[in-house]
Amino acid sequence: MTTSSQKMAVFVFCLGIISGCTNEQPVESTKTEVQPGQTAETVPSNSPTQQIAEPIPELNKAEIIEAHVRAVGGSEAIRKIKSIVRVSDVTSRSDAGEVTGTTTEVLDLAGERGRVDTDLVEFKEAKGWQGMQGWRVNTFEPMRASTVDEVGVDKIVVPISIVQAISGAFGVEAFRSIENVQFNGKPCFKLTIVNNPLLVYLDASTKLIEGFEIEQFMLIYLGDYQEVEGVKVPFYSKTDVKVLQTTFVSKVKQLNFNVEITDDQLAKPK
Repeated sequence: MTTSSQKMAVFVFCLGIISGCTNEQPVESTKTEVQPGQTAETVPSNSPTQQIAEPIPELNKAEIIEAHVRAVGGSEAIRKIKSIVRVSDVTSRSDAGEVTGTTTEVLDLAGERGRVDTDLVEFKEAKGWQGMQGWRVNTFEPMRASTVDEVGVDKIVVPISIVQAISGAFGVEAFRSIENVQFNGKPCFKLTIVNNPLLVYLDASTKLIEGFEIEQFMLIYLGDYQEVEGVKVPFYSKTDVKVLQTTFVSKVKQLNFNVEITDDQLAKPK
């Protein structure tokens, strides 16, 4: 696989953020942490202005998670979402140049099935699943069955909020700690998931997800939250993959909830 093709494959991985949790006992933490090279009092150096960060109010883990769920729209509104069809424009930028394309997600939450198609011109991939069984095919690989781990990653695109999905399934104990930090120039809460490298950052003001991080690998920033059928969802994401020195930007151009999804939409490519 060429270097450019590797970047395309990593982009597809970034679309489905890894998550998982165990019954390990969480440990509370309220220490203050800042991003590398950034003081606690100022926003990042690439910001047009430098300003004093407002202190983050002290809240316990359960209160922060509850506030996040309310900010998204509330558990009842989230549970009403039975299907999602989302089309996004995506752009990859690196020293090698710029590549653009689209992703199309067809997700039947009620039926625990879905399909995601990615078209980046020189790299195309289709993958689908029902329950924990799935399939995938791309430009460099023929059709094959997905592994259980791959299906787990693929299905992460499904939740309206990964925080609500994890806490709803496993309780707040699934989050090991919550810390006060600066992220993307804002006071944020950093949530650490038990036995998982994924870090989740909640904006301390809005309580919406500001971004994700897998240390030494990638940073993901979310923005342009818009309300659709009672829930707030990000229409913009930017992923910085450190190991490839590559940036991926995704902008949602079409989003529909609770539309009828047919078997044909989820079928394997012929």
